[in-house]
Amino acid sequence: MRQLIQSLIPLFVSCFILLLGNGLINVLVPVSMNLQGIAPDTIGFVLSLYFVGLLIGALYSAKLVQRAGHIRMFAGCVALAALCILACSFSSSTIVFAMMRVLLGFCNACAFTAMESWLSGSSTSQTRGKVLAVYNAVVLAGLFGGQFFMNITTPSDPSLFVIAGMLFCGALIPIVLSRHPGPVVSDTQIMKLKTVFNRSPLGLICCLVSGIIYSALFNLLPVFSQTYGITQLSLSWYMGAAIFGAFVLQFPIGYLSDRFDRRRVLFAMLVVSALADLAVVLFANGGFHVPMYIATAITAGIIACTYPLSISETFDKLEGHEMVSAMGCLILAFAIGGIIGPYSTSLMMAWFHNDMLFYVIAVIQLLLAVFVVIRMTARSALPIDEQEQFVMQGSVISSASELDPRTPHHD
Repeated sequence: MRQLIQSLIPLFVSCFILLLGNGLINVLVPVSMNLQGIAPDTIGFVLSLYFVGLLIGALYSAKLVQRAGHIRMFAGCVALAALCILACSFSSSTIVFAMMRVLLGFCNACAFTAMESWLSGSSTSQTRGKVLAVYNAVVLAGLFGGQFFMNITTPSDPSLFVIAGMLFCGALIPIVLSRHPGPVVSDTQIMKLKTVFNRSPLGLICCLVSGIIYSALFNLLPVFSQTYGITQLSLSWYMGAAIFGAFVLQFPIGYLSDRFDRRRVLFAMLVVSALADLAVVLFANGGFHVPMYIATAITAGIIACTYPLSISETFDKLEGHEMVSAMGCLILAFAIGGIIGPYSTSLMMAWFHNDMLFYVIAVIQLLLAVFVVIRMTARSALPIDEQEQFVMQGSVISSASELDPRTPHHD
């Protein structure tokens, strides 16, 4: 295992640098648009476009890898993303930001498909779980660290876009210089949405909802925070708290979901998260920043775990050979939710107040909790020993599902 991890170090380094750039750009775009006085609904619309590109990339990335190979496809897409980001240093036009978000989503989906399929092809059925754990840790560490580049200069300084573009370019170096040719990627048919819904209504709906609330929270949190004077270094720590919660809570939630009825765990999670959402607004209005950070970390952690829980719930109702094709359908549902989330939530923020970010998320979570109860009455619980294992999924969604240790693997 140690030798395997060492052989994958160039790939992990490239992944880390790429996520540093993503972590910076994810905060920089909404903050820059907010400083320009752009309305929250327009900001939300631009941020939603990332998931349009992500959806397109998830559908076509495997074919691009087959055509160009892992390294060339990774290099081409990351270079294109860097060019789009650098263009934003010359123009702060909403149209330029919108085009950049679409292309960035597409490029990220393709780049992560290349990396994840590479990791899958380099590991065995015995090592995939550990490789996935290291990979997720690298992704979250990069997202966490990238936000602190915001403090190099003021958010209005265009040089921050140059720094983000430089990080994307830097991500090319380790993987391009690697001598590993990369494995062959197989094209997988995506199971129909109707088929997955018939097999696991809760799993598919939960996946869609997780895309809505995840995209809304992590894209619009910088806009909400500026309402309460959380800027510069404080903003980096606040966003970092949300990402830290997403990392830490996967362990207790994963433990509980593997030992109790997964639907009961999901119901409890949703209720706790909705209460945490209300607490965030309460603490923010009272000026209690530390409790606000903690409440945000709790709800962000639960929201980040909703997606992998929806996958586990769906896999509980499928045969092993169906999991890969169903995964493509779940990614599609998550991406559709990602398109809906930021824009629909930002409309409420524009019409009322930025506090609506957490109110909307809380309402959606409580509605999902009601649906969980309905499904609990419609179908009896699966025996605990027959449940699929909880596996944490990264916050960057791609089409490479073969890295999931629950799916069939050919060594």
